[in-house]
Amino acid sequence: MWTPDLKTLFLILFLVNVCLTLMLFTFWKTQKTYNGFRTWMLSLLVITSVYFIYIISASVPVLINTVAGDLLIAFSVMMRLDSTRRYFWSRPLPPVVYAALIPAALLFLWFTYQVDSVVMRGVVIGLLIVPCFLYTALTAIQFRDPETRPLRYGFAAALLVTALFWAVVIVRAVITPGDHSLSGPDPINPIFFTVAILMDVVSTVSFMMLNMARSQTEIRQTKERYRNLADNLPDYVLVHDGEIIRYANPAAARLMEPSRQTLAGQPIGTFLTAASAEAFRAFIEGFRSGASPAPLSETAIQLRDGTVRHCLIKTVPIEDKGALAFLSVITDITERKAAEDALSRVNKKLTILSSITRHDIQNQLTALSAYLELSASSLNSVPEAAEFLRKEREITETIGRQIEFTSIYEDMGTTAPVWLNLSASVRRAVAALPIREVKVEVDRKDLSVYGDPLCEKVFYNLIDNAIRYGGPGMTSIRISSHETGQGLVIICEDNGIGVTDADKKHLFNQGFGKNTGLGLFLSRESNNGYHHQRDRGTGKRRTVRDGGPERGVPV
Repeated sequence: MWTPDLKTLFLILFLVNVCLTLMLFTFWKTQKTYNGFRTWMLSLLVITSVYFIYIISASVPVLINTVAGDLLIAFSVMMRLDSTRRYFWSRPLPPVVYAALIPAALLFLWFTYQVDSVVMRGVVIGLLIVPCFLYTALTAIQFRDPETRPLRYGFAAALLVTALFWAVVIVRAVITPGDHSLSGPDPINPIFFTVAILMDVVSTVSFMMLNMARSQTEIRQTKERYRNLADNLPDYVLVHDGEIIRYANPAAARLMEPSRQTLAGQPIGTFLTAASAEAFRAFIEGFRSGASPAPLSETAIQLRDGTVRHCLIKTVPIEDKGALAFLSVITDITERKAAEDALSRVNKKLTILSSITRHDIQNQLTALSAYLELSASSLNSVPEAAEFLRKEREITETIGRQIEFTSIYEDMGTTAPVWLNLSASVRRAVAALPIREVKVEVDRKDLSVYGDPLCEKVFYNLIDNAIRYGGPGMTSIRISSHETGQGLVIICEDNGIGVTDADKKHLFNQGFGKNTGLGLFLSRESNNGYHHQRDRGTGKRRTVRDGGPERGVPV
């Protein structure tokens, strides 16, 4: 059987450690590594230089070959202990441990130049190396991580075997006379270095695999963390390739396709309005052509039942299974937009109320002051004074109506919508008006409108407007309804003189008219938007589109 000489073993150790160093260096550059990895790699570089010194021992001074070589071995083992502490506990080795090399160096010099003793030099280095190997193995064993237990135990076993062989070699050298130098004829040397080669490989590969295992664990935990985050976000999270959805979190699935568990495999454009789908396609094409990611933008999601949800969308590129994909985070702002619209309407109402209070009432007060002055100067003329008093009463009544209007308008939109029966609302309006001989008809008794309670004012103002300006020949007012493509249209018409084309352009403007100029303006404001209606006979609900109420035209 071939038995290699020591120089050959040193060459093998040198080459093995060079390969291990290069392997760790490549891993360090290409993979994620953790605290302590670089220190272990540097320890291999140090021990590799020692083996190179042993190979050329015949050409170097004794000081380098014996003292420096043995001390570098101890330094390399300390670095491995330092590396292990950093990796498992994130704590570096205390500097006092490295400081132990100073007295060791002095002892080495003493047992080299004063008392030449190979055994004592071996004892000194053994006292440094064996505890370091044992402590390194204990550090790995004590770390609590069930997933890496086999790797940690294999790593610790390689270190314990190395420590055991060092202890055996030193004890044998102490109790057995003879030449026990590393380059001497001691038969245990080849066995020791063979074991050292194997244990170096096992411990280094185990340390690298521990890094790999931790990296894989972190990747898995990160995936689970972000999956839990995405699954529990109230926002809608989609991963797609620009056209087909690959992943949708439960919030998106519940909103867009409540009957299915996943949206994966479905076109993303299916859930966007036509305009939003076109804008989204343009964004994806622009990004693929090199455009910068867009900031948050608005989009509209159209659900299966036709409901449209207004959202903010942020899309960024990601890598999914090795291919380019996109992550879209969609935040529903439908309620926020509704609140913003309501706030805008409130601000508009406040502006209108301020205008009414400041201008209209001030104008009436100015006229009232003038009539009061005229009344004071006409006290001797009873007919003139009576006429002025009549005018003053009319002005005060107008001011009262204007103040009442501001109260009504202020409450508009602040109460919850209710179902209002059209026929009953018209009857209440008729009862509050001087209807004379005019006949008011409603074509349907079962029609209800879902809207603001002040919608009744619409019918009151329409009928009041017809009575005031319909002329003496007007005999009937008719409220009718019919279906259109946009929903149900309610019409108020009469057989009076009608409204001129010139007046129709301004009919619903504030201040237009011969009385307060507020009635039809109030009707438009309270009846502006979309409500619902239901047929009491069938129970069906349909959309009612409310336009501006105008005599003789659809409302």
